[in-house]
Amino acid sequence: MIGTRDIADCAVVVLSESVEKHDRNVYELGGEALSHEERAAVFGRVLGKPITCEQQSFEAFYKALTDHGMSHSIVHNFAMGASKDICDTTTPQISILIGRPLHTLEEWLKDNVKAFQ
Repeated sequence: MIGTRDIADCAVVVLSESVEKHDRNVYELGGEALSHEERAAVFGRVLGKPITCEQQSFEAFYKALTDHGMSHSIVHNFAMGASKDICDTTTPQISILIGRPLHTLEEWLKDNVKAFQ
């Protein structure tokens, strides 16, 4: 998970510097590596109530999203990412570009806790 503030700060850096410095670069957006259970624990800690992780089958997840009108291509890409037990794509690139550590899921949740209450 990478926060919108981290992405915005990265965009400011990239757009403020010369085109040559970032020409054709691809920056991986990888923050914390958390399993589904670890993410549920963070939600539970911040919200102050027990949160459990129930793994849905790929097929059920896919059907639920397409039944709500999402396109097959978007659902497929989203479902493939969501089917991993752990988000293991962590990279230092954005942190290096913006000159600070990335925000954690817990920090993001604390900033947005009202949306979950």
